[in-house]
Amino acid sequence: MNFFLVSVILVCSNLYSQEVGTTVADTIKTLTDSSFVTYQDTLSSDTTLTSTKDSLVKVDTLYPLYHNPFYNVSFFINRETINKLDYRYTGDLFAPAGFSYLKDKGMIGQPNELILYGNGFGGIGFFSDGILFNNRYTNMLDINLIQNELIDSIEILPLPRGFLYGADSYIASVNFIEKDFITPAPYTRIKYYEGPEGEAFVDGIFNASFLNKFNLFFDITNRNFDGIYRNSDFSIWQANVKLKYFLSNSINLIGSYSLVSSELGFFGGVDVDSISKITSDINSVLFDPLQAPVINLILRQEVSWDKFKLRALGKFGEFHSDLNFYYHSSQEKYSGIPSNNEIKNYVWGTGLRQSYSPSFLNIELNGVLEKRELNYYFVDTISGFQREKTEYNVFSVSPVFSLYLLDSILIPSFFYKLTSYSNLNSSLHGFGGDVTFRVLNLLSLYGGISRFDFLYDLETDVYEIGARIEYDKLFANVRLYRRENNYPVLSFITFVLPTSSPVSAGKLNGVSADLTYDFWKIGLEGKFNYNSFDENQTHNSSEIKMHVHGGIFYKDILFNRNLDLKTGFVLKYYDFESENLGSIYQIDFTVAGIIQQVAIVYFSWENLFGEQYFIVPYYPMRERGIRFGLAWELFN
Repeated sequence: MNFFLVSVILVCSNLYSQEVGTTVADTIKTLTDSSFVTYQDTLSSDTTLTSTKDSLVKVDTLYPLYHNPFYNVSFFINRETINKLDYRYTGDLFAPAGFSYLKDKGMIGQPNELILYGNGFGGIGFFSDGILFNNRYTNMLDINLIQNELIDSIEILPLPRGFLYGADSYIASVNFIEKDFITPAPYTRIKYYEGPEGEAFVDGIFNASFLNKFNLFFDITNRNFDGIYRNSDFSIWQANVKLKYFLSNSINLIGSYSLVSSELGFFGGVDVDSISKITSDINSVLFDPLQAPVINLILRQEVSWDKFKLRALGKFGEFHSDLNFYYHSSQEKYSGIPSNNEIKNYVWGTGLRQSYSPSFLNIELNGVLEKRELNYYFVDTISGFQREKTEYNVFSVSPVFSLYLLDSILIPSFFYKLTSYSNLNSSLHGFGGDVTFRVLNLLSLYGGISRFDFLYDLETDVYEIGARIEYDKLFANVRLYRRENNYPVLSFITFVLPTSSPVSAGKLNGVSADLTYDFWKIGLEGKFNYNSFDENQTHNSSEIKMHVHGGIFYKDILFNRNLDLKTGFVLKYYDFESENLGSIYQIDFTVAGIIQQVAIVYFSWENLFGEQYFIVPYYPMRERGIRFGLAWELFN
């Protein structure tokens, strides 16, 4: 397939955007859970910026265009919710989603595995404003590399649509929607927190409009952790700069660049085999950092990436366009072992989202074309230095048709995806459909099904049904889902590096539930997730079968409405597939207070009862500790 020919075809299409709006500050389509909401523009702003809402910004009477989420019936976590979460990095932001949990490795900066709908590494696609961020060689992404203060909201697609976007197919998909706002005056925000063992975080944001038609956004972040066990330290720098040009009311042009540089002590957990040789009481040494031996004493991981993007957002009547040209360069280096390993990826891509949206119908066409150069370098102790290089093009197109019937009470949708790899003799296909039904604006029902191909004739079927109730201060959401892999689903790296973890074969049934209820000044929040694996399915004995995350909070607006306070206790509970691991829990105390809508104060007392446990064998979780911080808007 001629890469540049298809690029020209995509460029010749109309440009696409979100609906034109005059909103300011962190503007996106954000709903607590828009899984069953009609196709409309529902916009909200960062609570720290609400003071600017009354000042509609006009730049030469131009109206800014914004990113459109993949699907308005996705699950959204908005910035207002994020601001009051007890989070230290991007992985913690998924806490409000009942069908998710984090396989935390304890030490800060380690590549924790996020689980969505029972799927983990290799089964989840991570997008940023519609562009895939996964490592094209491993099909995975360490979400430590995603800059959390850059995120305005998180969109988690329903399971039947997880495969639909991007060039490759994933069982579940996440879209990080970046901050994109304008303010009447230059805007500056600084966030800082610190915790035990040298843990520290600092982030700075600057946003300003100039020359009537330009808007500049800049964000830089640094995180550090001295480590508790040997070789478990972590350091990362992240930066993002974005320049937006308001060409007209119909076209906005955006150029952006992001940089990441990190270094991690890849200690590999505690070496329990060595402990078992000296004592039968493994726990007596396992949770003692001074005595516990680690698997990798000197193995280091260095990650760096550069990502460039040129983007055009446009609106022409009922036609909306989002056209992207991007270049991704990433490098992962593992050193300090007998054979040094390094992965280098280079990706040149073009992406187009084109939609037509009259009152009763929405037709969307998604196209992605990528040219990939993937390199794996290693030193073999017998044959010496070796390099494995793969170059190929991948093209994908996916149309989506949605009908809005009975005044958008009933919304059926149908979708299809075709993917072609230049190094394969056959194309991959996927198709499915879903329906949303709203009852009296109180109850919403959802159902969907899809079947799609992976590489080498591997097929997956997924199903999801759900019900949501939202009335006054009550929110409840229940989902049932099923995944059937007809054959073991492997990521690209599995065919080159056999040590990579495959997506498990067989069948998985799951149920999740979310509940939020406020009465008087008390707030109850809870989520529940249960996954059932087939008896004949091969899976890790440390797989989490049940996860509960709940909290009870005091919420009030105090001191003449100058302090928006949320404080309370949070419970995390895990039950494993293996009875030998038993169940574990942790209770935290948290405080988040928004002061005069310009500053946020955070305080967390984690692991109040000092529980000694691990979620991933054998990575001990952090002991009791206090973490505090401040986010403050300056010079606005």
